[in-house]
Amino acid sequence: MQMEVLNFQMNSTLFNPAVFAYTLYVKFADPRYWVIPLLLMTAPSFGLVLTMSFPHPPLTEELQKLIAGGIHHYFLQSVVYLLFAYMFISDGPAGGKLVAEADSLSLLFTRPVTRFCYVLTRYLAAVVGTSILMLGALLLVYLVGFCYGITAIDISLLTVATIVLNAASWSSLVIFLHSAPPLIAIVTVFILMGCAGVGSIYSQVEQSTNAFLELLKTICLFINEWFGDFMPTSIDLLAMSTASAFDIYELAIFVSNIAFFILIAAFALSCREFSYGSE
Repeated sequence: MQMEVLNFQMNSTLFNPAVFAYTLYVKFADPRYWVIPLLLMTAPSFGLVLTMSFPHPPLTEELQKLIAGGIHHYFLQSVVYLLFAYMFISDGPAGGKLVAEADSLSLLFTRPVTRFCYVLTRYLAAVVGTSILMLGALLLVYLVGFCYGITAIDISLLTVATIVLNAASWSSLVIFLHSAPPLIAIVTVFILMGCAGVGSIYSQVEQSTNAFLELLKTICLFINEWFGDFMPTSIDLLAMSTASAFDIYELAIFVSNIAFFILIAAFALSCREFSYGSE
């Protein structure tokens, strides 16, 4: 009996079914809130229909691969995952506002819900919701392409895994932006973007005779080496599988970034104080 109670308490501190259900579907009871997700879901199919409506050369194998490559590229776009994850994690869209977090969080934390449980549950709901919508978009564009005789659109397990992993990656960034104070969250993301950017810029700069410029280059490359990889990225398992060698290091960095943002999201939320009705 005591073991069952202990297991229940451990599960309740890691996952909350009520928060999961609210994040995934309850707050979208009004059909108006599905307009943007449906537009994003149908975007690749609409683009394919529009493309095939114009005069085009015969559908050779090369042309089919070109069309399939453009469609596959859509499912790697970070902005699509960010928008989906934002709609699930944030309470703003469901409340008719761009951002509306303080009151909902204040009311929620009057209940026995730990901050880490809240972060993990909302994150998992966003991953599930984003993955379902993106996989639905993939299936829809595949069926539309099949109607036009296009069979090169990839719906293999690698593509499915790519979508799920990218949903997990970008949802981790959104849960951090949702959990941290807005100013701190934005500044942190811009700093990480800068750390990732300076390395790519200065790695292409030729060696200079100016000692100051060389020192600046060394510092920027050092920053990129230690902090540049913390910024989330999209991953393409299909491309990685066709490469000469599967990049385990890239996959490890990708997974560690997800854990990193979930942990700092929980830490940032634990440092915040909420008072219902104060904001």
